[in-house]
Amino acid sequence: MKTTKKVIAALLTVMMLAMMIPFAVNAAAPDGPYTAKYKCAPNTSSEADKVGDYTFSFYKVADLDKTTGEYTTVSAGNEALETAVKSGDNAGIITACDSLYNANANVFGTAATTISFTSSETEKTATVTDAGIYYIRCTKYPAKVTSVTNSLAALPYYNGTNWVTEDDQTTVNLASKVSTSPVSVTKSANKVTVGDNDKTVTYTLTASTAGSESNPLTEYAIVDTMDKGLTLNDSSVKVTLGDSSAPLTKDTDYTVEENYTYNDVEGEQTATFAVVFTKAGLDSDFYNADPKTVTVEYTANVNSSAKLATPMPNSDGLVYGNEATTSYEPGQTVNVSTYGMKIKKIDGNTSNTLEGAEFTVYTDSGATTALTVDGKNVTAATGKDGTAEFKLGGTDVFKFSAGKYYVKETKAPTGYSLNDTVFEVSITNSSSDYTWVNGAEGVKDYKVTVPQTGGEGTMIFTIIGAALIVCAGVLFLVVKRKKSV
Repeated sequence: MKTTKKVIAALLTVMMLAMMIPFAVNAAAPDGPYTAKYKCAPNTSSEADKVGDYTFSFYKVADLDKTTGEYTTVSAGNEALETAVKSGDNAGIITACDSLYNANANVFGTAATTISFTSSETEKTATVTDAGIYYIRCTKYPAKVTSVTNSLAALPYYNGTNWVTEDDQTTVNLASKVSTSPVSVTKSANKVTVGDNDKTVTYTLTASTAGSESNPLTEYAIVDTMDKGLTLNDSSVKVTLGDSSAPLTKDTDYTVEENYTYNDVEGEQTATFAVVFTKAGLDSDFYNADPKTVTVEYTANVNSSAKLATPMPNSDGLVYGNEATTSYEPGQTVNVSTYGMKIKKIDGNTSNTLEGAEFTVYTDSGATTALTVDGKNVTAATGKDGTAEFKLGGTDVFKFSAGKYYVKETKAPTGYSLNDTVFEVSITNSSSDYTWVNGAEGVKDYKVTVPQTGGEGTMIFTIIGAALIVCAGVLFLVVKRKKSV
């Protein structure tokens, strides 16, 4: 069963427009029209969120006898309202009117007049033709508003000496009657670097629920804009309300819409995707969330468009609104990065670059377990300039996340001995686009010292071998002769 929660407007220190209900007057009240000035603007900069689109409706609740100065309720039958009017109980009149309106919004009929404010239009004049007491109800207001203290106006009003039909002295600030809740949206990521070997990053977005049962939302969307180097995993999106561990139901409570368009302070924008709540999702459970938050969790993978050592931003925001207005609340931006690795092969004696050396990346210092992704090793083969970047399966440039890696030569250039050193390479989120194995020094190889077939050294060994054979033959003859003597 859904919990019903009514927002009760505060009734303390009701600001009114000269609401002096007279019981005795010295002169008959003049004929209308009657006017009063209002504004809806913050008193201080800290109340800036009270500026926005507001509509206040004036409902006549009591007639004024312009001769006697006495008030009588327009709609008889509500004892609380009649008693409050007769006794001049301003707070009681508002309480009775609030109760009547909440029970039946049409109880007062058509408003005598309305005044509307925007962020740029913060002062308005209300004009009515009939004398009486008016219940001023805020009928449209921004979604972050939690309650509005409704007001009264006596038009015309009696200042103790004279009837006043036009208020030139006092401008009531209706914004002072508005209570708002903070609206925010935050974002976090479980890592700051990604790579082909660690390609998935988890993002968490948390947004205020905004609105209330008495001020229901008609639009609520958490928008997310990702760098082109990241790809959303559609099936990973999980949405929860408050501290509930049970996720909401996709396509029932919310939808996931790609290339979602919305407006912020700079105009129309397009988000990578948005979690958009449905009408069914914006029910009482939404407003009663504890804490009053919506959490979106999803994963994204680094893709081939990612640029090395270039931050890949991911930003979020909240689009929310009701029948009065739609607002945008910017969120946060978090970055992840990815990196590359290169190697340089040189002659240990001459420092000349060497072509044809091959290397493999390992995950352990003993170089026993190769770094493998999708069944392919991460390797590099030096070209004519002696350098190479590490690739997956020898084709695609490999993107590394932060961490320690181990590199070992698996094939030496022709005529050179294999370097059996295992090089440790550390990549951090402060690395440059490419981290070099063994730094600027490069990896050195030395020429083979054992002579090869057909070389000068072979002839020397041949002569020595022939001499040894001759010596052996001579020794054999000498021994044989001695035995025959």
